[in-house]
Amino acid sequence: MNLAKYLDIAPEVKSALENGKPVVALESTIISHGMPYPQNVNTAKNVERMIRNEGAVPATIAIIGGKFKVGLSAEEIEYFGKKGTKIAKASRRDLPILAATKQDGATTVASTMIIAAMAGIKIFATGGIGGVHRGAETTMDISADLEELGRTDVMVVCAGAKSILDIGLTLEYLETKGVPVIGYGTDELPAFYCRESGFGVDYRINTPNELAAAFKAKLDLGIHGGMLVGNPIPKEYAMSKGMADRAIEIAVKKAEENNIKGKELTPFLLTLVKEMTGGMSLDANIELVYNNAKLAAKTAVQLAALSEPEEQEAGLDELRAEIADDTAESIKAELAAFRGEMETVIAQRIAAMQQQMAPNPYMNPYMNPYAMPQQQMQYQQNPQQMPQYQQNPYGMPQQMPQYQQNPYAMPQQPMQQPAPAPAPYVNPYKPVRPEPIPEPQPEPVPAPNPYKSVPDEEWVNPFAPKRAKPVEPVVEEPVVEEPVEETVGNGLDRSKFEEPVIEEVTEEAAEEPVEAEEEIFEEPAEEEVSEETVFEEPAAEEPAEEEEEEYTVTEYVPPVREEKRKPDNQVKPETDSEGMTAYDPEFYRKRAEERKQRLAEAAGEQKHKEEAKAAEPEYIDCKGPLEFTGEHPWAWKCTRCGQLFQKHEIPHKCVKTD
Repeated sequence: MNLAKYLDIAPEVKSALENGKPVVALESTIISHGMPYPQNVNTAKNVERMIRNEGAVPATIAIIGGKFKVGLSAEEIEYFGKKGTKIAKASRRDLPILAATKQDGATTVASTMIIAAMAGIKIFATGGIGGVHRGAETTMDISADLEELGRTDVMVVCAGAKSILDIGLTLEYLETKGVPVIGYGTDELPAFYCRESGFGVDYRINTPNELAAAFKAKLDLGIHGGMLVGNPIPKEYAMSKGMADRAIEIAVKKAEENNIKGKELTPFLLTLVKEMTGGMSLDANIELVYNNAKLAAKTAVQLAALSEPEEQEAGLDELRAEIADDTAESIKAELAAFRGEMETVIAQRIAAMQQQMAPNPYMNPYMNPYAMPQQQMQYQQNPQQMPQYQQNPYGMPQQMPQYQQNPYAMPQQPMQQPAPAPAPYVNPYKPVRPEPIPEPQPEPVPAPNPYKSVPDEEWVNPFAPKRAKPVEPVVEEPVVEEPVEETVGNGLDRSKFEEPVIEEVTEEAAEEPVEAEEEIFEEPAEEEVSEETVFEEPAAEEPAEEEEEEYTVTEYVPPVREEKRKPDNQVKPETDSEGMTAYDPEFYRKRAEERKQRLAEAAGEQKHKEEAKAAEPEYIDCKGPLEFTGEHPWAWKCTRCGQLFQKHEIPHKCVKTD
């Protein structure tokens, strides 16, 4: 593919892709066809700012002059916002025509996915995807976004399918194409303006890290196709399902009456819904785009973090390949230089031989078959000088070679030695690694020799029974009493330092049980101190002789403490005499009430949904007359319910009153 001719990537986006940084793709149809100016330009700039705050790089995609631009500047976004619907809406089928004719185009979900995949971007954030329109069984009106989700490896983060579509048939089509539909923090596919649609999703994921891991596994397995993530609009900006469905039904009927189909259907429906909701749908559209951009940026950051080890390994492989190429080039250059030197030496040798052979080109007489050797010519002139075996052809020479004397003997020739083996190739550029220093090994301890002779005195029979050693009698040495002085130190009485004598308790006293009396702890009464009382330091008393105290042993009786009363729900029921638990209806009634309370707290979310659904008012067709008020933009007012309208021909409903 020759993408360089058509693809134009902004420097910031290109640098992020080359360095493995997270990048989020954005469409440009929402700028030119989704919102009025200048609200569209402000929204696009705010989305890019939010993506940068999350640590990713935004890449708004559009077609300018036939070039597929990946990453628009502020001037280019302003240009698309001002041109608005004058710029063509480009889907998959429009890309080759716009590129060939060098026109401008605002990319939809399908074309944005294609160009993002060409640039290498894996995450794409948008408002809502197209799908199967209502009545598609007869009109066959199915968006190309679903077909692109089944073939392009890009994750699409959106607020679900647009409410003007048939969401049930859209999910069936995505299942046929093998596209996994994931709900981010929800079990239902969001319905664009609303958080609930009534249709479940395939899987629920609650964190961006799990989203990145699921998409990374899909890419590693080589399963082609996209992944759809439904991110509900925040609760504070969501519209009630009843209001959105009522406005969409009226808009669909108006489209059928005016015979609006094809590419013009979606803009017409969205514009009419915005008029009927008083601009509430446009505010919801902006907020859900912000929410999707934040989630896409967080997921792109996590996906880049998961891909870092693989990129590092790929970088090492590239470095190894570069080193191998450099080594091969250096070896090739050295071989070429060696070959040139050898060719020069060979040429010089051949030139020297030619100079030596110049006087007599036939140095070997047998090289010229027409030349007669000089010795043979001499023999012809004087045949007597010829050898004897040549003069007498029948006579044998006096000395014949050994192989002629014995025709069966082979000449003794020296045996050829085998050629030496070539030396192994040693890479001169390979770094020399020092050999590891071997760790010192402990000296082996010689095993005991079982056959070593032992002296008779040291030999012990291992099978002899073990006997206790005889106890030697202890001889008590006589105790010599030393004279003890009566005083210790500075004239103190030694009786203070002697151990007290504990009297033995008689058996009669031990047998008598001591009754444990309940100890009553009373706080001592506070003594009143009068103001006139003067605290004087006690006078130093003279040391008196201490009398020896008699010590008696008393048995310790622990004090009796009252047990704290436990709550009724924690006290175990009493048991009868046979060991079976007695039935206590009050105990089980309290346990049942606690269980009901826990279940009610756990079911708070379902209760909230039921209350919200029951709180929605019931609407009926309002047939009150309309009067012209002249106010702008709501010029028509219903005299019965007080609602304001731009177009008096549109029917409306009001809240049912008793």
